[in-house]
Amino acid sequence: MNEPATGGVPALLRGKRVAIVGAGPCGLTLARLLQQRGADVRVLELESSTSARNQGGSLDLHEDSGQLALRRAGLHEKFLAACRPEGQAIRVVDKHGQMFIDLQPKDEAETRPEIDRGVLRGLLIDSLNADTIQWGQQIESVERSAEGALRLVLASGSHMEADLLFGCDGAWSKVRPFVSTTQPYYCGMTTVETWIASVDARHPRLAELVGPGIFLATGDDKALIAQRNGDGNIRVYVTFRAPEDWSQRCGFAFNQLDAARQGLLKVFAGWAPHLCELLKAADVFIPRSLYTHPPRQAAWLARSNVTLLGDAAHVMPFFTGRGVNLAMLDAAELADNLTSGRFPDLDRAIRAYETSMRNRMASEISDTLADQDVFISRDAPAGIDELLRRRIQAGRQRKGTSPGAGVRDS
Repeated sequence: MNEPATGGVPALLRGKRVAIVGAGPCGLTLARLLQQRGADVRVLELESSTSARNQGGSLDLHEDSGQLALRRAGLHEKFLAACRPEGQAIRVVDKHGQMFIDLQPKDEAETRPEIDRGVLRGLLIDSLNADTIQWGQQIESVERSAEGALRLVLASGSHMEADLLFGCDGAWSKVRPFVSTTQPYYCGMTTVETWIASVDARHPRLAELVGPGIFLATGDDKALIAQRNGDGNIRVYVTFRAPEDWSQRCGFAFNQLDAARQGLLKVFAGWAPHLCELLKAADVFIPRSLYTHPPRQAAWLARSNVTLLGDAAHVMPFFTGRGVNLAMLDAAELADNLTSGRFPDLDRAIRAYETSMRNRMASEISDTLADQDVFISRDAPAGIDELLRRRIQAGRQRKGTSPGAGVRDS
């Protein structure tokens, strides 16, 4: 439950009905930060409940973004109690299983502990007032009411009105067309998500192979990215370069496990047998095409009471692990602009957030797309060691220490 607001509701939010679309980490973080200051906040979520679907794998939260947002939200101690510092470990091998990188948490100056998506989401939900989230609400469109308020048209045929609207509803946001005509585009990569349940008991060799954090086997323009989760499962992202419609034209159905397994094993023909065990042990296969926004987007429409955050504003592939961190940073920055008293009106508070966010994301998306071409390449894992070394060096320069030992010299 949220703590009572202190010092009264900030002027820019006083008497305003705030609607946030999307109950992911971004939308929930924004709701928490605004509700702390006494704002009237509602979160509209398409899912029918917290347990409506599997929430996905593990997230590494960075000091300068995800953890910063949780500190501002007063939730950092609860995060530290729930996270897994050992999940920061990274192992990288080639398609034959030869070890190239064995990076331990102690090798890095900055902490990026892992937390399961479901655990983080639960932590944020529990911090909100009980009636904040309205489950099972599908947004069809956004329009202006005759009185000038924002009207959210729902699939049920009803509607609700709001004075402020923040779209945190992912790459295919229903709020986005109200702000921008730029749409995400396919980044050239397809991933098939799968997981292996109760891995320690059922597949101890795979548990040992993956270790406590991230395991990456890569080469030939494809990769097996395995991730230890806190629930005793391993989540695997089977990733490769392919046409956008590959999952429709591959010749097998993903809901037929044996056929999907054999089809993917053919994609990874010639890879070490012990690496292919990650496919043979998989319990489900879910194909996903990966999308991104351009690093620099066309100008957004000037809206004094609507904006976008997270993937709705700047979706990008997952290779750097920055996506959720930058989404939570968006929430922290927007909330600060709306509540700090530094801006005289909503228009300038939102424009300042958008300018900062879009400038930040131009380099972030460019770097992520460049990293994608290193992680998933014909010559991989060549180049990954240098990429990680630069990241470690940058972190250690900020902390005033020397490079990490876990990335071997070429």
